[in-house]
Amino acid sequence: MEKWEVYAEGTFNNMRGNIHNWNRSFDDKRKISRDFYYGVFDAGNPNPLGLISEQALENQLTKKYRLNTWDHYHSPQFVGRMIAENPDKYLEDYEAFKKIFLVCTQQICVTKKENENLSFLTAPDKEDYKVLVPTNLKYNHLGIKLYQRQEGKVRWKDSYPIDTNILDIPEDLLEYEKRYLVS
Repeated sequence: MEKWEVYAEGTFNNMRGNIHNWNRSFDDKRKISRDFYYGVFDAGNPNPLGLISEQALENQLTKKYRLNTWDHYHSPQFVGRMIAENPDKYLEDYEAFKKIFLVCTQQICVTKKENENLSFLTAPDKEDYKVLVPTNLKYNHLGIKLYQRQEGKVRWKDSYPIDTNILDIPEDLLEYEKRYLVS
């Protein structure tokens, strides 16, 4: 079993074991959705996209590595909410859970400032949850241009620009986000 699968299975079991408390309180919702976030975070980057923002690429090329970080572009805590609110689909079918878990481990190299700005596009609070920009539009919304590392290459210098709209976003997530989207 690969490392990410260990975390996927453990996260699945944690969420299933606690889902009966989902509607009990804000703290329960936060705890259960954070279980998904921590599982994804701890699983690492087993399915790398090879994507980097233009600014992070510039930092890489000028050896300013410490200014960069990795962004889980699917917002794992929000996906954890989606899973908890659709337990019949995701917590009764481990294969469906495992598939979305693996997708959520995917990361894009961005600057720390870009990562911070991306985090402001979702706003959880005790009353509700707000999504300011849908997942498939958030990089464009912030003017973040993405570059793809050439297949088989390990260095970012061989990257080329791509359309940020090609990111693979699960249709379930885009549909779920509409409930929380602030116009």
